[in-house]
Amino acid sequence: MNAGRWVTAGLLALVAGCGVPTGGAAEPIPDDEVPYGLTSATPTPDPPPSPVPSRMATEVHLVAPGDRLVPEPREVDGGSVTERLDALLGDLAEGPSPVERERQLSTALPPEIELDAADVTDGTAAIRIGGTTAAATGLDSRRAVAQIVLTATSVPGVDSVVLVRDGERVEAPLPSGQLTARPLTAADYAVLLLPDATPPAPSAAPPS
Repeated sequence: MNAGRWVTAGLLALVAGCGVPTGGAAEPIPDDEVPYGLTSATPTPDPPPSPVPSRMATEVHLVAPGDRLVPEPREVDGGSVTERLDALLGDLAEGPSPVERERQLSTALPPEIELDAADVTDGTAAIRIGGTTAAATGLDSRRAVAQIVLTATSVPGVDSVVLVRDGERVEAPLPSGQLTARPLTAADYAVLLLPDATPPAPSAAPPS
């Protein structure tokens, strides 16, 4: 009987010795004994990037009575400069809205013309012209080109324009009638604007 008590007591002592101690003060662990990485500060995650606005206020340029050009507001969608420009050129190709026609605004662009942004590089937009074989002549051709250039450069990030047809750069008329293949700017066609209308100033592209 006594032997049984000693065996039982010995087993209890053995189990107690293998348990986790529940008393006593906590002792700090030296840094060189802490597993790698546990002493490193938790990195702070970078804040998410600010969302880029998908709608932007821009302008199409139409022909007013007296054959001068006037800007008309348009809002376009797009996550990049090229996408926004492409959407705006589509609006220009469609011509004046019914309300704008009631105000006697018109366009010098030929019917069924197609305009799209091929590329925007270093502020210069390459704009493809297609969809029609008709071409404006004389003063109408200068106004048509002015409409495209002034409209395109109202998009932030577009400072100049080159026109392309069938993969080839087109020589475009300046207000004087002189043809040029160099990039065209809003300042080139400011003389065709109404006196109280000013060409858009060049501006940097928004983040995209």
